[in-house]
Amino acid sequence: MRERIIQIMEQEKLSYSRFAEEIGIQRAAMSHIINGRNNPSLDVITKILQRFPEINTDWLLFGKGRMFEEKTMGNLFTTTSLFPDEEPEVPEYRKEIESKQPEIIPESPQMQEVKVIEKPTRNVSRIMLFYSDNTYDTFIPEDQEDK
Repeated sequence: MRERIIQIMEQEKLSYSRFAEEIGIQRAAMSHIINGRNNPSLDVITKILQRFPEINTDWLLFGKGRMFEEKTMGNLFTTTSLFPDEEPEVPEYRKEIESKQPEIIPESPQMQEVKVIEKPTRNVSRIMLFYSDNTYDTFIPEDQEDK
């Protein structure tokens, strides 16, 4: 995880002391993490994700996936929604509302052809809950446990 924290600092062009200030921890604590003396606590990880909500939680914790979250309408759970002091921005989704096909206006030559691209179905592979006592739980759906 130390290497991934260093990657974030390099990406943001921050020294370890400025990074510590940005996330709200002591410079000495950050120095110990960078030098490999200590592992980051859950509190430090939470502060990193709170300050840099675009960072992919799976990437930071496990080194899986991409460094940055993909911002899509299908991504209803973002790292910012994990913190109670911030109001989560979750788009409304209701299954009973059907999506309409785009209307084609004959007068507009740019809209004469509309292609519908089918995207593969995505399934939930893991849900992580972070608690105020700096613990977390990971839930894996039954159909994903075998994989």
